[in-house]
Amino acid sequence: MNDISYISNDNKFNFRVCCLIENKNKYLLEKNIETDFLNLPGGRVHLLENTYDAIKRELKEELNLDNVNPKLIKTSEQFFVFDNINYHEINFVYYIKLKNDNVLCRQKEIKNLDNKNETMVWINKKQLKNYKILPEFIYNLKNSRHISHLIFNKIDYNLIQFN
Repeated sequence: MNDISYISNDNKFNFRVCCLIENKNKYLLEKNIETDFLNLPGGRVHLLENTYDAIKRELKEELNLDNVNPKLIKTSEQFFVFDNINYHEINFVYYIKLKNDNVLCRQKEIKNLDNKNETMVWINKKQLKNYKILPEFIYNLKNSRHISHLIFNKIDYNLIQFN
């Protein structure tokens, strides 16, 4: 299936999903060996795929997670520059809380089954500020009790939040 991603000159559009995965006051964050930051597990939405099915597929592909019921908690539009490319990215952010008996909760470092350059680690919520995590709204994801829509323009540093 085709990812919803488009490149034109030095501009790129991505339609993505990601998931905030929690267990015992820790979040599971992803690290790519080619970058200096952490982010949430997830990936691109496929053409003709809804975001709920996309996040379930990504969790299965990357972590072999089945039988989860992710809850949508945020939508974001992000404009930023990475590797000299101007990005316009739309992201649907989901949330799941894993039960203690899940095998992932007992692992310190988890290999991404879909990308050999990525691993995932559990980070204590209170220590998130000690890490570079992108996008920055991740630091406060669980503070809201309702779905919100964020627009973050890294190019001119404007943040707009719609509730």
